[in-house]
Amino acid sequence: KKMLDCDAALYVIDARDPVLGKHRDELAILAACGRPLLPVLNFVNAPAHRAAEWREALARLGLHAAVEFDTVAPPLDGEQQLYAKLGVLLDRHADTLARLADNLARQRRERHAAACELLADLLVDVAALHIASASDEAALAAAARQLREQVRQREQACVTALLALYNFRASDYDDDALPLQGERWGMDLFHPQALKDMGVQVGMGAAAGAMAGAAVDLLSAGLSLGTGMLIGAAAGGLWQGVEKLGKRVAGKLRGWREISVDDAVLRLLALRQRQLIDALERRGHAARAPLRLDRPDDEALRRGPLPEALKEARSRPEWSALAKGHEDSERRKQIVRELARTLAADPAPKA
Repeated sequence: KKMLDCDAALYVIDARDPVLGKHRDELAILAACGRPLLPVLNFVNAPAHRAAEWREALARLGLHAAVEFDTVAPPLDGEQQLYAKLGVLLDRHADTLARLADNLARQRRERHAAACELLADLLVDVAALHIASASDEAALAAAARQLREQVRQREQACVTALLALYNFRASDYDDDALPLQGERWGMDLFHPQALKDMGVQVGMGAAAGAMAGAAVDLLSAGLSLGTGMLIGAAAGGLWQGVEKLGKRVAGKLRGWREISVDDAVLRLLALRQRQLIDALERRGHAARAPLRLDRPDDEALRRGPLPEALKEARSRPEWSALAKGHEDSERRKQIVRELARTLAADPAPKA
């Protein structure tokens, strides 16, 4: 009776199940109601699915139109495919279904753009962060620890915001299964192995010792070497990255130092967050297994120069929301938007 009250019906099939006689009987009865019937084969990405058997059984019942879906890992355009098939079966509602499919596509584009803006805001905050420190080794090490902790917290805030954007919550899953389970996500952001595993090129000394992941500007009487010089507090001392400049120049560098995040860490942040965005876009809300985050294929971020937006952010410490005196100026907003558009236009990292 319900079938007769509907314009059409979806018959959802667990493609992992065998085709039984009761299924054939039920489908035959529904097909005889004179209403369009669209079978939906679910869990088609499962290792032992029987989608081919189901398609053969459906064809014998005259049901040649079917949709393959997977609520655990749905295709990006899965719902659009569903409405397109329904539009073929329901000609008089085809325009309405097409508008619905277009609306879903628009929502997906807007959600991706919003995710890229969250990532751009994170990268600007981190690139602009500078911490001033006295020149002694203990003070520099303390500043490095402060820098790393602030960046970790800022990255976690971005992760939380991305989960909310895609309607996922960490509390929906046991412990910390989502989203940070996995070898790379479990590593310290500044650990040399994390940089190595992601294929990020690192300058001399950038990933060694207490100063791993940091770049240091040495300032004295207006003299600055910029953020391009990498040093590490390895056994050989803090100055291993400065030695290239020669003893005469290094001898003039006195006074306060300004520590900031190294380019390699910025690249790692971008790669990890882009990887998470891609995984969330492909994840269904029926999924319960931890996310599997593979190495992303994104050579432009891994090895290329930093975007101009981040180079400008390097020189604008007031742009970092992690520091005192943060200024959310119009120029900063413009840079975040430009960087977000760049990230959105680039192909997503391949899983």
